[in-house]
Amino acid sequence: MENRPKVPRALVFAFALAFLFETWIWNSVVAVMSRIAALVHWATLRVKLSRAVERAPVWVALLLFGVPFLVSEVGSFFCVALVAIGQVKAGAIGYLLSKLCGLSVLAVVFDLTRSKLMTLKWFAYLYDWAMVFHRFAEGLVEPYRAASKAYVAAVRARVSAYLGRRFHHPEKEPG
Repeated sequence: MENRPKVPRALVFAFALAFLFETWIWNSVVAVMSRIAALVHWATLRVKLSRAVERAPVWVALLLFGVPFLVSEVGSFFCVALVAIGQVKAGAIGYLLSKLCGLSVLAVVFDLTRSKLMTLKWFAYLYDWAMVFHRFAEGLVEPYRAASKAYVAAVRARVSAYLGRRFHHPEKEPG
């Protein structure tokens, strides 16, 4: 058996958080894009675009998905490099913009190309692996998420009780 270095749990946790952050952005972008889509009759447009993608060769779907993916990832890498050389503010802002814009485009493109992309065995394998990691990351982070929610609920309850006592005027009550 080979001696592999043990990955620190904090590093795994940080990676899981970053992964879930991207997922949260993805889901948020999908929600916003759904609202925008309602304004531009997306359902009709989506059907037409999906039909066009289905008629096209699989490499077209791969290009439609791959180009924005690569642009987003290269942009993210560039922004991390900016942070590494001391341009923290520019790198952080660029990273967030890169993720928001990149994931906005990717969410729409993936919606249109998913069925075609899943015909590629290697893509389906990578997608399944990403979903397995997503479930692992959620399981790793869930106890902390639950503790955070409980803490926020407790703080809200204390604030509400404090404000209720502070603004409660017994002399104004009927009776």
